[in-house]
Amino acid sequence: MTSPVARWLCIASTLLIFGCTAGTDKQQASAVEPHSALHNVSFSGDHPGLTGVWEGISVADCIGIQIDDLGRCEATQNITLTMFQEGEKVSGYYRCAYGNQNCRDQAETGVIRNGNMLGRRLMMRVMLEDGSMCYFTGIPAGDRLDGRYSCMTSGLFEKGGFHTERSY
Repeated sequence: MTSPVARWLCIASTLLIFGCTAGTDKQQASAVEPHSALHNVSFSGDHPGLTGVWEGISVADCIGIQIDDLGRCEATQNITLTMFQEGEKVSGYYRCAYGNQNCRDQAETGVIRNGNMLGRRLMMRVMLEDGSMCYFTGIPAGDRLDGRYSCMTSGLFEKGGFHTERSY
């Protein structure tokens, strides 16, 4: 079984080979010899799906904040989503870093579980190190992924938006 890192490196290497060629699709296709092992490689669309490292920010909503959590209104964090896509399934890792406030409950790392592409929409659950859980949903557009999140822990609830861009 191939590790996710090895799989990602293989995809990235293949994309570098094909992504750096110039010319029309016909010219690019003729540059690959028919007997080449890469001749049967297929890609879905013009990009490698969600596989890669996505960096950006999350911003907490101010509507519906619990009375004991007013300080989280417009809390901004720097986030990184490291994702691996196989078909419709998405897995990976989540990292949070200080923005204008600490990460919610100081939870800085998590694991992406039950990630799925449903049509054009990404839906995934992030299990955080403190035992809490966040749901992320968004629609990727090229190297951008914007969407919404909602987190739950100990009866407290936080919702907000996020914006990320593929860094590699």
